Amino acid sequence: MDKVSMRKNKNRRGYFRIYDEVNFSYKKIDQTWASYPNPIVDNSAPSFSTDSAKVRRDLTSLLPTLDKERPDLAFDEHGSRNVNISAGGMAFNCNDALREGDILAIKIQLPASMTVIVTYSEVVYCKDIQADGSPNDSPHPRFIGTHFVDMKEEDRKLLVKHVDKKRGLQHWINGAILAAVITLIAIPDVVFGLLVEFLHFLLELILHILHLSFEFIEMNLDHVIEHLFHTDLHQTQVIVFYVILTFIVYGLYLLVRTVPSFCRRCKQNLLAAYAFKKASLSFFWREQSLLDKTKIVAIVVAAAAAYFFLGM
Repeated sequence: MDKVSMRKNKNRRGYFRIYDEVNFSYKKIDQTWASYPNPIVDNSAPSFSTDSAKVRRDLTSLLPTLDKERPDLAFDEHGSRNVNISAGGMAFNCNDALREGDILAIKIQLPASMTVIVTYSEVVYCKDIQADGSPNDSPHPRFIGTHFVDMKEEDRKLLVKHVDKKRGLQHWINGAILAAVITLIAIPDVVFGLLVEFLHFLLELILHILHLSFEFIEMNLDHVIEHLFHTDLHQTQVIVFYVILTFIVYGLYLLVRTVPSFCRRCKQNLLAAYAFKKASLSFFWREQSLLDKTKIVAIVVAAAAAYFFLGM
């Protein structure tokens, strides 16, 4: 088999992939890890060299090492990240300059079942998100693709079940998004009219709820202050006014302190999601043959032409 055929077989996906948010950590295998006992040589993976096979371990004996002696692989409670995952491998953004053929020890925690999976993974590719040399503000400027090796069969079944469940949910979500887009394209005036009316109704509802909440708080404060301090109506109203004003000022202070950091986090998450999606689409496009690329471009051009000439 020539190199081209081997490359095609290597890129062929044997499992369905989904985009998901998981909690995971990884560690590149070095000489210290390679000195651990109980090597396993897996002849079912011919793409691995003999040196790579020497670092594969029995996962049962490896788990205590990862949990106790390697605290850098302990889970970060806020370390969830968007990944492209299947039962055969995983792609994610990182800031490490890994190379094709590097071996990683990966710990994955599935958010739905809280199941922890520990396995080895081979780096298939490492690509810079900004390959043209332009500045990159992403905290994870590289896009890594890995292939799971020496994974337990029960762990692989768990991943397959998790992916199938997520795919079913994503099909419903994608169907709803597609229906919304088609409706927006078909009747944009009706959609925007309904959207404006809904936002107007929502604004009125929020203002009405705030007004009722204010009246409820003011009435109860009047009774409490009048009962505790035995004040007349004017004194009670003055005290209630300053109490409410104090709470409003303190709430605005907390809001001013919280909003900038919240906006920064949203910006970072959006940039990371955009960079990840851009890298994924770029890799998907490069995987396609010339015929497939021609089909995709033809479908897009035909759909745009049909909309402008028939729908306008």
